[in-house]
Amino acid sequence: MISEYGRYRIVKELGRGTMGVVYQAHDPQIDRMVALKVLRPDRVSSESFVARFLKEARAIGRLSDPHIVTIHDVGEDHGTVYIAMEYLQGEPFNQVIRSGRLTIPQSIDIARQVALTLDYAHRQGIVHRDIKPSNIILAEGNQVKLTDFGIARIEETGAGLQTQAGEILGTPVYMSPEQVKGERVDGRSDLFSLGVILYEMVAGRRPFSGNNIAAIFRAITQDTPENPVNADPFIPTSLSDLVMKSLAKQPSERFQSGRQMADALDAAGLQAQPAVAQANMRQPAATPKVGMKTVLALALVFVLGLGGYLIFHQRAADTARGNTQGVPVHLEGRAGIQSDSIPSSSHGSGVPITFGQATLKISSDPQGAQIFVDREFKGVTPMNMSMSTGKYELRLNLPGYFEWEAQVELDVEGDAPLHIPLRPLE
Repeated sequence: MISEYGRYRIVKELGRGTMGVVYQAHDPQIDRMVALKVLRPDRVSSESFVARFLKEARAIGRLSDPHIVTIHDVGEDHGTVYIAMEYLQGEPFNQVIRSGRLTIPQSIDIARQVALTLDYAHRQGIVHRDIKPSNIILAEGNQVKLTDFGIARIEETGAGLQTQAGEILGTPVYMSPEQVKGERVDGRSDLFSLGVILYEMVAGRRPFSGNNIAAIFRAITQDTPENPVNADPFIPTSLSDLVMKSLAKQPSERFQSGRQMADALDAAGLQAQPAVAQANMRQPAATPKVGMKTVLALALVFVLGLGGYLIFHQRAADTARGNTQGVPVHLEGRAGIQSDSIPSSSHGSGVPITFGQATLKISSDPQGAQIFVDREFKGVTPMNMSMSTGKYELRLNLPGYFEWEAQVELDVEGDAPLHIPLRPLE
């Protein structure tokens, strides 16, 4: 591996894509770390391409916004070109989304930051063309930083010579219809991509999917995704309508500027506050540890994670009804959510009998779900836990599946088997 480009000394590789590789590198001139993006030599088609690349990079380098990663330098070395950018400390937003720990207000705030940043760049004549979660860094205090800003435009300067059959600039699931069709794009294409991300944040799944690229492209250009409020009734209607407007097939039917979208997000945020307080939506995945008090007889409140998507009470109730040797299970509703209930005692009197310890035996379908008790990570399913008297929050989380959440109370001695069927996101 080449150890340096220009004055920048390679520390390690951070990632790679179709156009090049990104390294962590050290700038000895001012003793700082940078992110160094180096184009693949086979993407450097000609001297005129290099000249245009450097010109575009310098133009983008003039962008000055606290939410856009700064470009420090551009140059040529080893038969290719490179861009030295600000090296960020933070968490890639695709990891944040997968963790499922965002509340509705947080989702609105993050989308608003991105919309205003796009508005600034678009007014400078720069279109990002590749807005996706992995190009967003969430820094301290939930502050957004957009990376690779305008890099797609720079790379496109040689697209006429370098594009292979079937290759389209951008990331498929976040592309706008006009990108898919190879048409001219403007800032409204970036806002469509932001709408896809916002849909994913609030609905818990992507609006467009398919088994292959062709199916995804067909969905983007032809299908109307389900309205988010139909997936989760606690999503404010104003926010759901905003998301659907941002995903309009025709650019003229979307928000016409990032500022316009940001203003709509502000209004939706004000309307969301009462609904969020009532529904107690989306508990964080990582919170301060709470001392574990465990239990003796079961009362379960079934609420699907992310604000109540779907209640799996029937199958769990069937499991509990067959539990003649273990602790009886009760199912109750929270925040008006419908539920089933089961007789409180298999001893006939309905009066709980208190003894020492009970064992909560948790399994899931599929297995391997993370188990949180009182917001404290305990392990993965299947798992047996010895518990003592009290009420506690139980949550299961598995990537690719809706989160499951319940309130548990044990006040009867014995084994308490609990099997949770998890529902796939798509």
